[in-house]
Amino acid sequence: MDKWLNSHWFARAVALLLAVMMWMVVNLETEQTTTPEASQPVFIDGVNLHVKYDTDRFQVVKQQRTVKVALESSNPFYRHNFFPADSWEVYVDATGLGKGTHRVPVQYKGFPDEVKVGIIPNIVEITLEEKKTVEREVDVEMLGVVAPGYTAGEPIVKPFRALVRVPESQVDKVAAVKASVDLEGATSAIKTTVPLKVVDKSGNVIQGADVVPLTVEVNIPVTSPFVKVPVKLNLTNEMPNGSSLASVDMNVEEVTVYGPKEVIDAMKSSTYSGPEIDLSNITSDRLLELKIPVMDNIVKVEPEYLKVSLKVVPSTTKRLEKVPIRISGLSENLQAKVLSTDGQEMSTIDFDAVGAAQILNQLRPEDLQVVADVSSMPAGVYEIALNYIFQSDYLRPSESAPKKVTVEITNKQR
Repeated sequence: MDKWLNSHWFARAVALLLAVMMWMVVNLETEQTTTPEASQPVFIDGVNLHVKYDTDRFQVVKQQRTVKVALESSNPFYRHNFFPADSWEVYVDATGLGKGTHRVPVQYKGFPDEVKVGIIPNIVEITLEEKKTVEREVDVEMLGVVAPGYTAGEPIVKPFRALVRVPESQVDKVAAVKASVDLEGATSAIKTTVPLKVVDKSGNVIQGADVVPLTVEVNIPVTSPFVKVPVKLNLTNEMPNGSSLASVDMNVEEVTVYGPKEVIDAMKSSTYSGPEIDLSNITSDRLLELKIPVMDNIVKVEPEYLKVSLKVVPSTTKRLEKVPIRISGLSENLQAKVLSTDGQEMSTIDFDAVGAAQILNQLRPEDLQVVADVSSMPAGVYEIALNYIFQSDYLRPSESAPKKVTVEITNKQR
């Protein structure tokens, strides 16, 4: 025994045996610990499920919002590192489907090829509903109050109507289209571009509703020692027969008017009377530079000059039928009605509109207002001039259109 212990061959054999045993222990432990780990998937909960569909025709009204993603790979990098959220996507493709409820497979993209991907659930239900279009007038919602001593006037909206597209089941819920304007602390006229929102009868925003246009221009005059008001050209006389204005472009849309507070207060929401342009001799396009007149009791107007571009085209006409006659300026204790030539009550008129073909082609009776103004008039019967207010400034009534109507004003019965 002592001879073996002292033998260098015996020591070498024992060392080799120990080395083999250690190698086996290390490799067996590695196999036992790595093999189970490679088979364990990594789960990602609450993954947003995107739906691809024809957004012009349909709206998704019911869907599963999230799914669970299982990832499995023998590569330890993919087991211990999540992928960047913007490098992959989980979705369903419903672009070729029509309205109704559908069961569609869940798809994915953006994961490396060596990663096994599982989606839970791998089939989901979605419901598509066809969109419908309705038209509503734009209602300006004024928020806050102007500065002390100042008064906000009546808002002017352009355009004053909007088209709303919603799922068919929500058409009856569309109560109004609102443009909200903040007046808090205002000391001068407000002219702003406002996004539109679609609301129901309770004033709640209808989510997912499409509205055209997305924004409108809102002008709210504020009474103050100076005020910014829209400048309006004085287009006098009729254009020669056969010619109409297609557009009138100005380098500025509003002017700042300075003067005594009582004078400025009186202007309120009115427009400022700009330069006069005689249309009687205009038969072709013109580019004009005109001085803005200074009205009585006004100190100054900025800017001093206005550049105007006139686009002229051949005239056409369009017949408008059953256009409502509106009566404005009536006191609360009075009532009024329009009378025909034989004394019968009438509420609408027919007439021809004249203008550029490209504008008339889009004109409908509801795109204008025919107004009889009876402001400050007591009970009685009057011949009242009709005011034709087109949404487009470049249209006019024909010469044959009625100029006046008979209005009977009476006291309300108590």
